[in-house]
Amino acid sequence: MRSKKTKLVALSAAAVAATATIATGAAYNADDDYSATLASKIDPSVPKNVILLIGDGMGDSEVTSGRYYGKGANGRLNMDKLPFRGSSVHYVLTPGPGPTYAPNYTGDSAPTAVAWSTGKKTIDGRLAQGPSTAANVPGSNAGYETYMEIAKAKGKSTGNVSTAEITDATPAGPSAHISQRACQGPADTRTTCPSEAKTATPAGLGSVAEQEVDTNYDVILGGGRDRFTQKLVDGGSDTVLDYATTKGYTQQPTDKAGLAGITSLSGGKVLGLFNASNMTTEFKPLYARTDAYLTANAATLDPKVNGGSTTTRCDETQRSSTNEPSLADMTKKAISLLQDNPKGFTLQVEGASIDKRDHAADVCGQIGELLAFDDAIGVAQAFQKQHPDTLIIVSADHAHSSQIVSATTKPATGAAYATVQTIDGAPLRVVYGTADTGNGATTSGSQSHTGAEVPLWASGPQASNIQGTLDQTEIFAVLNGKTPSKLATGENGKDGVDGTNGVDGAVGTPGLNGAAGAPGAAGAAGAAGPAGAAGTPGSNGVNGTNGAAGVNGTNGTNGSNGRDAQVSCKVQGSKTVKCTVSYSGGALSKATAARLVKSGKTVARGTVSTSGKLTLKASKRLAKGTYTLVAGGQTVKLKLG
Repeated sequence: MRSKKTKLVALSAAAVAATATIATGAAYNADDDYSATLASKIDPSVPKNVILLIGDGMGDSEVTSGRYYGKGANGRLNMDKLPFRGSSVHYVLTPGPGPTYAPNYTGDSAPTAVAWSTGKKTIDGRLAQGPSTAANVPGSNAGYETYMEIAKAKGKSTGNVSTAEITDATPAGPSAHISQRACQGPADTRTTCPSEAKTATPAGLGSVAEQEVDTNYDVILGGGRDRFTQKLVDGGSDTVLDYATTKGYTQQPTDKAGLAGITSLSGGKVLGLFNASNMTTEFKPLYARTDAYLTANAATLDPKVNGGSTTTRCDETQRSSTNEPSLADMTKKAISLLQDNPKGFTLQVEGASIDKRDHAADVCGQIGELLAFDDAIGVAQAFQKQHPDTLIIVSADHAHSSQIVSATTKPATGAAYATVQTIDGAPLRVVYGTADTGNGATTSGSQSHTGAEVPLWASGPQASNIQGTLDQTEIFAVLNGKTPSKLATGENGKDGVDGTNGVDGAVGTPGLNGAAGAPGAAGAAGAAGPAGAAGTPGSNGVNGTNGAAGVNGTNGTNGSNGRDAQVSCKVQGSKTVKCTVSYSGGALSKATAARLVKSGKTVARGTVSTSGKLTLKASKRLAKGTYTLVAGGQTVKLKLG
């Protein structure tokens, strides 16, 4: 879809700018009763399927710059359409003797991934393992069971997808227990984490790559092939890829076509590694530069590479010119392969290079990865639409340093900035100021993570638990499925008014065995009945008083409770239902009260006119579903929707 938009915006700057006018009252969400809409989305049931999508380094600023560039001022991303929204606090721990540890407010991707994966905190660089006195001193694995291990124990299918090396911190978070994230392959581990290598005495759990194989994912897709080609032992010939084959990973695609050719898990589990390192980013780089750099290199500067301009659009052709699948491609394939398990599946998807291009002060690279990540969210939403027992959660591991400023603002000396033209045709300027970008052809230094809270969205069963400000560890319980809550119910409504007497019942002498109508008012004293043959005195009718003295009439026939009716209704607006009621035997002689009932509660009232017209008014928005219409002693089932 984005490629089509690229063609549209490849017009001249003037042509694009001509479409950039925005109405003063423009609003994306036209829902006139969002409270009712949100209430209708609350589902306390345990989800069958869980899809967690993590935008690495995706703070609110990164989301906003991607939205403005690709969707415009009034546009919305797929993630914006998820109904429940909160924020996640993601501080981690500082090494120390314990048992308590000082907070580190700006962590890296390893302990933040551990937080949602295990419900516990740890120190920088550590994966599903407790804190310790130093980074190179292993902690304890006890109590750090991951949500993927729990899902597998429940019999669910599992998958792990990333645009980074699949052994990088975020995909490793629910997969490996090791003291340092750098120990991605066996050779790395023998050097950096020797006591945790499988070749150690006693044997450790091994590198991240080996542990991901041992975690028994059904589908693994991403970069990092070089970690899997490392030898299992020094001087040996077998690699992690060989080890994976012995563990059932017999489908090992290396490009987009190979992935597309896999249609089921009947041929074995899937290990797709599409790049030796991190996967190729969607957009070509556009680096932020200092004002001093831009001035010194003005004569030779290419604004499409360094600094940009008010008319510069990103080059969106970088990943598409390779044979690598997109994140959306990998997400769609993973879901299609996992969904056949009757017990459900759990899938983690990472858009990794939002963070990596933010580190490089590459505004176009960062924006392209944000939009590609949002495309993957769209894939998950399309599946959820057909499978509403699926929970989607979208968040980030930590925030990052890019900031949007006025397009006419020059930041402080030493801060770098770049300017691009959005789909509105307007300029967007992004500033990076936490590291020196240098004077080389590409930026040097690495922009820093920040400790600001990160966005959190959700939809589906138990998504309403993702609200307000949460600690990152609280996501763990939602991923595993919390005990279904009992939704609070409102107070009982007031009793309805008494029903009217039966329509047009002729006055007679007290009849025998008259059936009680919908609570009827006491009958007035009956006058002498019409002349008839002398009869024995009639017994007292229900709620009737004795008739005045006179010749006893014959027993009256039983009065009917009401007449059959046909009802047709239409919903008008969110709180009004208009109906036509046709009674057998002709029109009513007087107006009749009516009410609309849902789950035993009256939700709307009205009056049936003598001509059969009925307007029901509700005080609150009427949700879709089955209701009961009560009118003139008759009940009719109605389905609104």
